[in-house]
Amino acid sequence: MERSVADRVGPLVDSLQSQFPQDSRVESDDTHLDAAIDWLCHSQDVTDTGGSAATYNLLLGWEDPYPETSGYIVPTLFEYADRFDDDAVRERAVAMAEWTLATQHETGSFPGGTGGDGDPNAFNTGQIILGLAEAYRQTGDQKYHDAVRDACDWLVDAQSAAGHWADHDYKSRPHVYTARVAWPLLVGAELLDGEAEPYRRAARRNLEWVVDNQRSNGWFDRASFDAGESPFLHTIAYTIRGLLEGGRLLDDAEIFQCGKRAADALLTIQSNEGSLKGSYDESWTPSWYHCLTGNAQMALVWARLYEFTGDHDYLVGARTAVQFCKRHQSIDGDAATSGGLPGSYPIVGRYMYLRYPNWSAKFFADALLKLQELDGDPTPTDGTSETRTDSPAAPLQMCLLVDGEHVFRWVADAITELVEATETEIPLVVINEDAGLLDSGNVKRGKRYPAYAAYRILSSPFTNAGDEPQYDDSVHISEIPAVRNAEWIRTYPDNVDGLWNELPSEAVERIEATSDIVFRRGFGLIRGDILTATEHGVISYHHGDPEQYRGGPAGFWEFMHDEPTAGMMVQSLRDELDAGVVQAYSEVDLTDCDSWGEIRNRLYTQSRHLLTDAVRTIQSETAEPMRVEEFGPVNTPPSAVELGKWAAKHVQQQ
Repeated sequence: MERSVADRVGPLVDSLQSQFPQDSRVESDDTHLDAAIDWLCHSQDVTDTGGSAATYNLLLGWEDPYPETSGYIVPTLFEYADRFDDDAVRERAVAMAEWTLATQHETGSFPGGTGGDGDPNAFNTGQIILGLAEAYRQTGDQKYHDAVRDACDWLVDAQSAAGHWADHDYKSRPHVYTARVAWPLLVGAELLDGEAEPYRRAARRNLEWVVDNQRSNGWFDRASFDAGESPFLHTIAYTIRGLLEGGRLLDDAEIFQCGKRAADALLTIQSNEGSLKGSYDESWTPSWYHCLTGNAQMALVWARLYEFTGDHDYLVGARTAVQFCKRHQSIDGDAATSGGLPGSYPIVGRYMYLRYPNWSAKFFADALLKLQELDGDPTPTDGTSETRTDSPAAPLQMCLLVDGEHVFRWVADAITELVEATETEIPLVVINEDAGLLDSGNVKRGKRYPAYAAYRILSSPFTNAGDEPQYDDSVHISEIPAVRNAEWIRTYPDNVDGLWNELPSEAVERIEATSDIVFRRGFGLIRGDILTATEHGVISYHHGDPEQYRGGPAGFWEFMHDEPTAGMMVQSLRDELDAGVVQAYSEVDLTDCDSWGEIRNRLYTQSRHLLTDAVRTIQSETAEPMRVEEFGPVNTPPSAVELGKWAAKHVQQQ
């Protein structure tokens, strides 16, 4: 499995490129799932054993095969093979189960570490039970059945009176993530029905010990690998999954609720702060980096909670975590990294530094498979849709789409004016996590229009100068009175065609359940189901006359063409740029504007009322949208030559 230094250059370059998710290639769930499975298959091929290599290390190459993770990769491969009727992947699952089985000790235990020669390890034994149980269900081969029984018997014998396995755990310390050993014991109990009771007792003893190590805020003591360190998200997620599945199989609400309490704490963190970080201390204070493995695991945890509870918040959280991971999975380039998922982002984070663990790809594939299974699931939400009413007197429910947590001051003023002047409420804010000067949309536009991108980057430090409030001041959405009580959800869009984006179905479902109309101030150019999810569709500003100045930038071409006026509108969006139904339109006088900046200022400050006008038009039984005789051409950002002409004109007029 050794690779030469030259052979490692390609994966290193690919990995460095993947550290810029704004420029990543994000495709459908199916594409990312196939890539993850292909990487797992490649990790099997490089060992020439049937087992899966533990990691790909950017400096040292492939590690030896890892019994523990090979064991629990087996169910992932079988599920993929069943879902897509893939006999080749099914054969690989059997081969991996065969190799893993060959590492079992005579005592029934399985080894710690890589290679298959380590000392007995309780956690690894538990994970391998999951794979062997699935191999037995798939093949009916008695040897897997017997191996599961022997492994379960050893775990029962090796367990301490307190319920942990410290004598056979990492660094001979007890860890609460052995809740993920109790779960396999219960899986074994189901398989070995006549011998189940000792396994169930041992599982319950462990899970009750884990429960005793949970704090009131949901955090766990003894969840870290080493004493005195904050636990990685990876091991926290291990603990949560063990409690949820163990509580379910034992039909024990208290155990289940302990897992749910921690999962809910992390869901709140994701909602308030964005994608989960790499580790968390006892007050849920995070590290500086992200644990991609743990995000994939939590996506699966939240998807399972959605199955158990029907609470749509979990499905949204799962989708957001998956969208985050998709941006960090390379699906191009060298086979050593293409389809794999690093342990951390940035890849120099403490969790699995510079490595692509096979369990990262495994959990990411599991999460994608689960979301695929849940796609179109008719399970109701937790009741948010029931708060809506069709009564004519009910306030209009508006969803706000924003990039990040800030809007321009003129937008905040427009929203405030709307809510004060009409019967409108904002129950939901959908935040685009892929936001900022170097977000993926701006990067893609920058590649297409490099001169204008350079201008924006170079000019950004000089905006918002002075002490007086400006139209383009940044206002946090919590400062807008109408938005303070709104629910926030965070997500990442899917890029579907060039600069066009679609919102994930889970976000669209929430919008449909809570809102009558959508106001877009983020997510770039949007298409897809979001346009028809609500009664009144999606409305959005465009600053320009649709018969002459579609596209942008706002006011630039009017300045260059010495136009005496400029148009402003709020439109109901369609699948074509600036060609929607014009619900409100107005023009401003430009004759006394001597610069592009003055034009922009006038366009934005004098268009605030149009949001209110558009809503009134939409709600009116008599008002008609503006009729556009013929839509004009789409303007694009200026080239370097055109920017040069603008600079010359700007200097001349000052």
